[in-house]
Amino acid sequence: MTPEEKRKLLEQLKALKIFPNNKLVKELRKQIQVKLERTKKKIPFVPPKETANFSRSSKLKKYHRYLRMIRDSFPNLKYNEIRKQFSERKKGQETDIPDVIWQNPSP
Repeated sequence: MTPEEKRKLLEQLKALKIFPNNKLVKELRKQIQVKLERTKKKIPFVPPKETANFSRSSKLKKYHRYLRMIRDSFPNLKYNEIRKQFSERKKGQETDIPDVIWQNPSP
């Protein structure tokens, strides 16, 4: 918003003071104040790619942390085998790892 537009909004607020304080005047005053507050709160633009990468990385961190906790319970299995069994379990098939471990992998 340009300084000229901001000045006009402030003038409109001053002009509303001459009218009686009825419902319509209150609504107009509130709308103008909201517009003025929007100019103060400028949200920095974040490109979508940055937010997408951030959400993707946080989800992958959770996924790998979960699989590492299961690997701690089953040290004889390789990480890749645990990943395969996890994908099978998501499909609803039986796995060598019991359901108790999948539900709460913490030792």
